[in-house]
Amino acid sequence: MKDEENKVVELEGRELSEMELLDQWLEKLVFPGKTKDFIEELKGSGDSTQLERRICLYTNEYEYYIRAVQRSGGKSYLGCNVIARKSRAGEDWQRGNDLPDGPFTQETWNKIVYAIVNYELVKLTPYMRPHEIPKDVA
Repeated sequence: MKDEENKVVELEGRELSEMELLDQWLEKLVFPGKTKDFIEELKGSGDSTQLERRICLYTNEYEYYIRAVQRSGGKSYLGCNVIARKSRAGEDWQRGNDLPDGPFTQETWNKIVYAIVNYELVKLTPYMRPHEIPKDVA
């Protein structure tokens, strides 16, 4: 059910703000660890119309920058970019890409997390499987 995926969780009888939801999602990523041990908060800013946070997740190969914008009156935003932590041989820049972005929903968050996992996956080495299992093994 698509509506259930985007349903806002309630806390203490009130709806959570987008930033409180983001905190919960980040906590789930590092559970059972502490968010501050794995995720760097780069920037937080805001005014009367919007609140913005930028956070970074580091892996051995990449830096993932997540931007979250909570706007009063709706149309809040969630997006992610990735940058290689080192340049390729012969290049003096670091490669990067845009990852999923869109409205501030659980669906957008899931797309971002899946894209990060996809970026981190390593292709298996090809190998030959026997056509049948030897009888002495089975």
